[in-house]
Amino acid sequence: QDITGVALAVVLLAIYGSAARPPLEAFAGLIAFAVIAVVAGLVLARVLRRLRTEHDLFLIVSVATGLALAGAGAVIAGIPLALAAFVAGLAVAESPESAEARRRLLPFRDVFAVLFFVAIGTLIDPEALGRGLGWLALIVGLVIGAKVVVSYLLARAARLRGEPVQIGIGLGQVGEFSFVLGSTAAAAGAIGPEVYEAILGSVVLTIIGSTVLVRLVGRGREPAEPEPAMAPAG
Repeated sequence: QDITGVALAVVLLAIYGSAARPPLEAFAGLIAFAVIAVVAGLVLARVLRRLRTEHDLFLIVSVATGLALAGAGAVIAGIPLALAAFVAGLAVAESPESAEARRRLLPFRDVFAVLFFVAIGTLIDPEALGRGLGWLALIVGLVIGAKVVVSYLLARAARLRGEPVQIGIGLGQVGEFSFVLGSTAAAAGAIGPEVYEAILGSVVLTIIGSTVLVRLVGRGREPAEPEPAMAPAG
């Protein structure tokens, strides 16, 4: 999903460009930023390997590199800061050292999750959302049909461990990158305010809905506790 979303964002920005850049120049900036992100990911892995025992420096370098790459993407490629940060995260997330950085940053995850929903809430315009209820229903229906149902069928066909229904519901949400992609499309003028508000509403509805439903389904399918074996008669 992430790779597809980044590809769609690249195509969107290459076609529409920005007010100050023609499409070819915008596309060249995206390519240059992608190269910088990949190189930075390789260098970051080596640096973090040497700083593994220095907890504070390890975190500072990890966070500073991500912020610097996001800023470079906004300046060089002319793309929104959120999209630049996401691309940078994809580029530096493959090494074991990056996985260690994510593990050390886990205490901040809940705070960022709360800030994400707060940001979504501040962006929702109730009036525009009311005009876009049809789009909201369409997007939620597409998520159910294209993600929940497809994930369920693939999980059954592949005989994955776990309940297929639970897997389908757990994956049935509009992720944070869809919000970034929708913001990019709205800024480029590719979608109207009603569609954008519908995307924001679907992000909230599907994330909350899938989080609650996947627990309800899992609770109803928990295996029964095995009965204790009886001691043999003496």
